[in-house]
Amino acid sequence: MTGMRRRSGRSRIGSGLALGGALLLTVLTVNVGISGAAVENSTDPLQIRAVDNRNGKLVVDYMYTGKGDASAAQLDVNGTPATATAEPLAAAGLPSSVVVVLDNALSVGNATVQLSKEDLTALTPGVGPISELGLVTTGDGARVAAQPATSFDAVATSFDGIVPRGNSALWDGMVMAARLLEKTGETQRNVVLMVSSVDSASTATYSEMIRALRAANASVHVVAMTGSGADGAALHELVDRLGGSFQVGTDSEFAKLYGNVADVVEGQYRVSLDDVPAFEGELASLSLQVGDQTVKASYRPNVLSIGADAVRPAPVVADESLGLFGSDLVKYGIVGLVAVGAFGAFFAVANLVTKRRDGLKYALRHYDEGYGGVGSEDDDDQSMAASALLQRAVEVTGKVAEERGFLVRVEALLERADLPLRPAEALTFYLGGAAASVVIAFVLTGNPMLALGVVLLALIAPGFVVDFLAKRRKKKFTRLLPDMLQLLAGTLRAGYSIGQGFEAVSGEIDEPMGKELRRAVTEARLGRPLDEALEAVAFRMDSEDFGWAVMAIRIQREVGGNLAELLMTVSDTMVQRERLRRDVASLTAEGRMSAIILGLLPPGLGMAMFAMNREYISKLFSGTGLILLVASIFMMLIGFVWMKKTITIEV
Repeated sequence: MTGMRRRSGRSRIGSGLALGGALLLTVLTVNVGISGAAVENSTDPLQIRAVDNRNGKLVVDYMYTGKGDASAAQLDVNGTPATATAEPLAAAGLPSSVVVVLDNALSVGNATVQLSKEDLTALTPGVGPISELGLVTTGDGARVAAQPATSFDAVATSFDGIVPRGNSALWDGMVMAARLLEKTGETQRNVVLMVSSVDSASTATYSEMIRALRAANASVHVVAMTGSGADGAALHELVDRLGGSFQVGTDSEFAKLYGNVADVVEGQYRVSLDDVPAFEGELASLSLQVGDQTVKASYRPNVLSIGADAVRPAPVVADESLGLFGSDLVKYGIVGLVAVGAFGAFFAVANLVTKRRDGLKYALRHYDEGYGGVGSEDDDDQSMAASALLQRAVEVTGKVAEERGFLVRVEALLERADLPLRPAEALTFYLGGAAASVVIAFVLTGNPMLALGVVLLALIAPGFVVDFLAKRRKKKFTRLLPDMLQLLAGTLRAGYSIGQGFEAVSGEIDEPMGKELRRAVTEARLGRPLDEALEAVAFRMDSEDFGWAVMAIRIQREVGGNLAELLMTVSDTMVQRERLRRDVASLTAEGRMSAIILGLLPPGLGMAMFAMNREYISKLFSGTGLILLVASIFMMLIGFVWMKKTITIEV
């Protein structure tokens, strides 16, 4: 019956942990399915496209579509202001090349495809800022419809063969456009993407497409159809990382949208600064003001940096005057230490004001009908429920738990961990702490997902803590068992009875062995058979070794023999088993350390990156990044369990 109860408790605890893990995984999976950014207009009026700090000069290329004189630029380099006059890129000897990626998937519709071709006249090369124009289609696989040419007629000859077909290969088309631009020579490169469907036929991945466009030093200008099924999150991220523009409209507005792209391409300027202020460090800071717009960037000295990612401003570093304590991570750590210190102070004061527990009532507490039950009215009991409200909460919780059969299991866990709490009180504080933690987390952060994570942690963590304390106490108990048996054998040789021997040993042996033996001796004095009292110790401590020792004592008492010699044999056997167990632990120490390091390295590195560069790591918590994060956590757990099974050897 005891074994069945123990297995049942463990299985229910394991089921609860599995359910909690499944709930967390379900929440993360649901969050993965939530759509990303909406498809909407988002074009920054001022964007820095490139920073060139080679040859001792500073050359900044930027795109401006705001109000005011675009050529009047104010620069601030490492805190030193400078005024310079900008000129259009075409006048600086850098013409613009454009490759249009046309989405002609079957789902787009023939009318939209035809209008998108006709309105490309707004990007006619040679008339405005555009010097070359090329065309790539994505329907039924990416194809080069027209190589970059300086004449619109050369591009228009390919229009007849462009009709809706198949599924769209957007990423393949963007990669193909990037390769076409790499052949255009020294130009300012732009990709115009007319999109109305989601990518479903590409062989290139999104990351490969990003790398290809970055290698081509291309800006991206997205023209998305209103109400289309395009992946708004991916397209917004594309423009954000490479620079460019994002527009939304109907097919009747294509001429206007393409014209806006031409204006953006035309609004690209270059400002040069011959006298560059000196600075120390790996990254220099740059601030550019044109009209009523200001943008910040960073660049590396003696390097040509092209693209939004390459010139993105460095993350804000904590105030150096605060030193290490300026970090948010350190601040949270300090708050946690203060909370732990406050709890420790409260616990110490509580121990000082409570009564000593060495009286007769405390020794007999295990035989009180109200002990571990519900509604005990013993005024001298060390109850932590000091107020009537808490007492009522404890009573209600105890009744519900007793009806469900939880109270006995909780009592066994608390006794095994030697925690001075009633089962009903422990459950009350456990549930109250979980509820308080989720409320505090939601109030402080306002994030329901984070609050859910906190409540799951609050529900799971106490069980792990109690289990850790119980295992640590069991290890101490097992380590003291051979010494206890040797001392007991010595008392028997000296003429003591078995009961007197246990009483003598209980006063000499260290805790927790001494405490458990004293409890068994007390129970025997009150009339409980010594064998049963010792078996209760074995069950309470979950110690098979002590159970074998009790079994040996019972058999000897039934059949006779030299009990002292038997106890010495049992002690020697346990010493040999402990020696073998330690040998196994030494041989598997490397595997355990590897499992610990591999298990803690990913979250530790993630926390460090979050503290150092929050913007960089935040990409992992949305869209594809969140899917990869969940998959990596799942695979990491599988690997950790696998390694644990490999290095766990039962002795």
